[in-house]
Amino acid sequence: MATYARASSAVPFIPAGEVERVRGPAEHIAWFGAGLAAAFLTPYVLTGPLDLQNDIYYLMYFTVALSFLYAYVRWSGVDLRALFSRGWRWSLALGLVVAVFVVINVLSRDSTPHPSGPYFVFQLFWRGGVYGAVDALLLTAFPGLVAFGVLRGQLAGILRRAAYVVLAAALVMIVTGVYHLGYQQFREDGIAGPETGNIIISVPMLATLNPVGSVLAHASMHVAAEAHAHETDVFLPPQVETD
Repeated sequence: MATYARASSAVPFIPAGEVERVRGPAEHIAWFGAGLAAAFLTPYVLTGPLDLQNDIYYLMYFTVALSFLYAYVRWSGVDLRALFSRGWRWSLALGLVVAVFVVINVLSRDSTPHPSGPYFVFQLFWRGGVYGAVDALLLTAFPGLVAFGVLRGQLAGILRRAAYVVLAAALVMIVTGVYHLGYQQFREDGIAGPETGNIIISVPMLATLNPVGSVLAHASMHVAAEAHAHETDVFLPPQVETD
């Protein structure tokens, strides 16, 4: 099994002996720009001109997002096992707190009809859990990794750690806004809600460098929204209507 750099290392998520593979800040920013293009164009094209049925749209979105993230992780050399194991207890604990907060927020909204039977179970899994997890990876984990790369993984000390939090939070807000502007409803209604919600959801990652708690919180919000407000125009874009 590979030996990983310790937490005090400049690159705690890169296998020891492969530190030279760490890329430069400009390259990470270029990948972030490509991610913004993919994040905007996927919903803009697939829910606009193509107007795909929602479940087909989600399949295409998942495919594009996960393929892009896989390419970025392969290029950057980040070790996913190290990323998701370092500080995972603290990340999950914070994620549980944030999950309770966002679920309560969802349940405070008006309820709407939802499908029934096996299709409803499928929707809880597909539009709830999977959609929420992929959103968290693209809108939280990805900008967090870019910020880590821009700073060359050198986060020792309060100032460097603060710089990471500020940069990662800014990148989270940028990609969250660009992604949601790909949906017509947010181009009309604004993106303040998603921006606020996702920066809160990103707290576990910002605090621990581990996105697992943010994935839990985002997926919990989507599952709650699907169960309580299937026709929501805020939590589960694109909007649907139950026949």
